[in-house]
Amino acid sequence: MDLDGDGILDVVSGSWPGELYFFKGKGKGKYEAAQTLKDKDGKVIKTGSASTVFAADWRGSGKLDLLVGSVEGHVWLVPNEGEKGKPAAFGKPVKLKAGGKEIQVNHGDSHPVVADWEGTGKPGLVVGCGDGSVLWFRNEGTVKEPKLATGVTLVAAPPQPDPSKKAPKEPARGSRAKVWVGDWDGDGKLDLLVGDFSYSQGEAPRLSDEDRKRQKELQAKLAEVQKELQPYFEESNKLYKEADLKTQEGRAELQKKSNKLAEKYKKQFEEQGKLYTEMRKFQAPSIYHGYVWLYLRQPAKAAAATER
Repeated sequence: MDLDGDGILDVVSGSWPGELYFFKGKGKGKYEAAQTLKDKDGKVIKTGSASTVFAADWRGSGKLDLLVGSVEGHVWLVPNEGEKGKPAAFGKPVKLKAGGKEIQVNHGDSHPVVADWEGTGKPGLVVGCGDGSVLWFRNEGTVKEPKLATGVTLVAAPPQPDPSKKAPKEPARGSRAKVWVGDWDGDGKLDLLVGDFSYSQGEAPRLSDEDRKRQKELQAKLAEVQKELQPYFEESNKLYKEADLKTQEGRAELQKKSNKLAEKYKKQFEEQGKLYTEMRKFQAPSIYHGYVWLYLRQPAKAAAATER
C-alpha cells in the first residue's frame, strides 16, 4: 500500500511489543529503515502486544486506515484523519464491534484482513484467531459506514495438540492463524492462505548415570531458587491487584514498581535461567513448526473450502 501518498508502495508491520512500524518504499523493491508509526499528535500508536496490522480504506473515504489485531483478541480501527492522497494522519484507536459487541476472538492473537469475501461490494473482515480458526465478519452496513455482523467460522480450530507426543509424520494445523485473502488459482473466487504455529516434543536423550545425577542436582537447586522467588510472585500479584489499570498514569506506575521489584530479585532470575538452560540438555527437545495452508474457495453447494 502507499501509506504516505508519494505513489510508491510501502510496508507496515506489527510487532510483539505492540508498536507499528512503517517501511517507506524507495521503489524497485527497496525500503528505508523502519519508523515507529505515530498518531497526528506525535504519540506512538500502540493498542496491545503481538500487534498485527492491515491498511485499507475501511470507511470509504479514499484514505488508508489501519486495522490492528492484538494478543487480547480485539480488532482496533486507527482512523486516517489526514487529507486524501497525502501522508496519513492517524486519530485515536477505537475497538470495532460485531453484532453489537466488541470483537474479541478465541484465544486472542487476532489478525484482521479487509476483504469483500461475499462479493457484495461492501468489504468486511476476515480474522485469524489464536486457536487456529478463521472468522468472517460480514458488513451489513455501507461502504462509508461499515456495520459488522457476528462472526461466522470459515476455518474451524484444529484439535489441541499434545506436546508430550512426538512430531507427527504429516503436517498438522496449529494455532495463531495469520491470514491472506486473494484469488490464488485465478478462478475469480477469493481463497485463503493461513499461516500457523505449532510444536511437539522430539526424542528424549539417553541419559547416563552421571547425567541423571546432574539432573537431580539441578532440580534440587531449581527448587531452592523457586522458593526464594516465591515472595516476588506474591508481591507482584499484590501490585497488580492494587494498580489502577484504567489510566495511563496508573499503568506507568505499575510498570515502574514492577521493574523495581524485578531488579530486587535479579540474581535469582539469572540463576533460574542458567538452571533451565542446563536442564534442557536432559529433556526431549521442543520442535517448532510454522506451516502455510491453502484453502481454495468452492462453489456455494460444495464445501466452503478445500485444505491443501
